[in-house]
Amino acid sequence: MPRSYGSDLLFTEGIMTGDSRIPVTVLSGFLGSGKTTLLRRWRREEALREAALVVHDLSELGIDAELLSDEGADTAPGELRDRVAALHGVHAREQLKPSLARILGQIALLDPPPPQVLCESTGAARPWPLISALTQDSRFFLRHFIVTVDALNLHRDFSDGRVLTGEASVGSDPALLQAAQVLAEQIAFASIIILTKVDTIPQSVADAQVRILRALQPDATVGLSAQAGLLLPQFEATPAPNLAALKSRADQLGLADSNATASEVEATVIRDPRPFHPERLYEAVSNKLSTGLYRTKGYLWLASRPAHVLLWQQSGSQIALELTGYWRAEIVRNVDGRLLPEEIELLKSRLESAHPVFGDRHNELTLIGLPDACNTFAQALRSALCTDDEIAAWERGETFPDPWPQTLRQID
Repeated sequence: MPRSYGSDLLFTEGIMTGDSRIPVTVLSGFLGSGKTTLLRRWRREEALREAALVVHDLSELGIDAELLSDEGADTAPGELRDRVAALHGVHAREQLKPSLARILGQIALLDPPPPQVLCESTGAARPWPLISALTQDSRFFLRHFIVTVDALNLHRDFSDGRVLTGEASVGSDPALLQAAQVLAEQIAFASIIILTKVDTIPQSVADAQVRILRALQPDATVGLSAQAGLLLPQFEATPAPNLAALKSRADQLGLADSNATASEVEATVIRDPRPFHPERLYEAVSNKLSTGLYRTKGYLWLASRPAHVLLWQQSGSQIALELTGYWRAEIVRNVDGRLLPEEIELLKSRLESAHPVFGDRHNELTLIGLPDACNTFAQALRSALCTDDEIAAWERGETFPDPWPQTLRQID
């Protein structure tokens, strides 16, 4: 029976059993449901300082691996560096199993040994290929298969989950049909379901969603999270999944031989050193986003904010801009006079191979979704980049209309 919930917001059954192998916790869930936010929070906990991290990312850029690495740490596709393995591009798809075989072998030899392995999967992951690849080495076992579910998207696009149970329909929208299929598959393998962003919906709606999620996967622990408030130790009582039962489920659902990621979902990369015109970028977002563009993530700069390294994250109609630092090309100007001469010289040396006009400023974005939606939004983004005349105006110090929010909010 589910437990009543108050401040803990957990529903769970069972107890943990011991195992001498290295535990693996998978954090899955559809694109933009809050996986990276949770992991960034969990990685600050002392108990997880020495944990190994596997980032399974459909994008060629590996931005999630960079975000989850220690500051300044280097990452490389298909390699384990500083306890972080960046499995993006082909390593997330065609080469998933051999790449993970090599990585797991390296993790097993780490000194000190990791207390566990945390794996963040792409939101387009098919569960069984990932589970089978992560458990191919007998020195490891699956401790949790966690699925994050965006409460706002579940409410707005999937009738609070009734689309997943067959009680409601998304109509003929192919993007929502595809998303529902991927999400339903992930939930079918979940030992834990975390309903994220519950602060965006009424309590009564969250109650209804919990009931439906527990009907979809009655053996799973269900947790409710706002601002990444749930921590991994809170799920200690949840038993490890039974691998044989998961294999049987994969066979029953016809997923045993499925691809590592949903074949209909693709990733498009945009790289360009030119700044975005803030007003045209705003117009592109307002007019060209569709249900088929599930996720965009990356770094960009606006002509109106030449100092700011901005992390762009879009999920559905939700967009966040996070100030993550300052471009070296701006810092080296030393407008506040705080840099020492040797610091200025060091920055100049690091900028020698950079763009002659923009320095290290650049845009690098990944678009994930159905092909037509990705192509349409990619064209809109490229049209929002500054023209030669606008770049000349920027160099002269002219201002640009900027409709994006100006207030900074600190997020722990």
